[in-house]
Amino acid sequence: MPPSEETLTRLHADYAVSAYRFAWSVTKDELLAQEVVQELFLKLARDAAVVAQAESERAVIFTLTRNLALDALRRRSSRQEAMERFAEELPGWFVPSADAEAEETRAQITAALAALPEEQRSVIHLHVWEELGFREIGELLGLPTQTVASRYRYGLEKLRAQKHTLV
Repeated sequence: MPPSEETLTRLHADYAVSAYRFAWSVTKDELLAQEVVQELFLKLARDAAVVAQAESERAVIFTLTRNLALDALRRRSSRQEAMERFAEELPGWFVPSADAEAEETRAQITAALAALPEEQRSVIHLHVWEELGFREIGELLGLPTQTVASRYRYGLEKLRAQKHTLV
């Protein structure tokens, strides 16, 4: 059963930006992330029960977003092509700065995040930008809390190691 226009409007207002950022962190491609969010809301427009029956609508939104993003990546002809494009584009969540040193730092952070495996990058994104706890991330991704914590720790270790090589 399709949701009411009011429900769909609320879901879009509450989750579209976060879903886009998360899809972008998985796909590393602005246009593909936009397509994932479009597909997400088309899916929600067709069947609101998927969210209405959920214990946590936020968890459902991020689970659907992740699954749609991974499906989109599988459909792409080459994962390497996506990585090369990511290296050339600035991420949408960093605000451009007039300070050249700040821009360089942001570019280094972006490159460091891009170098992480998808599992670690997703966990870091959900924890840092979406402010989800490890237990909540585990439920969202279908992983034990310890695995989520380990992926977060390993990702941070890799980022720290890259920071030392950049300084």
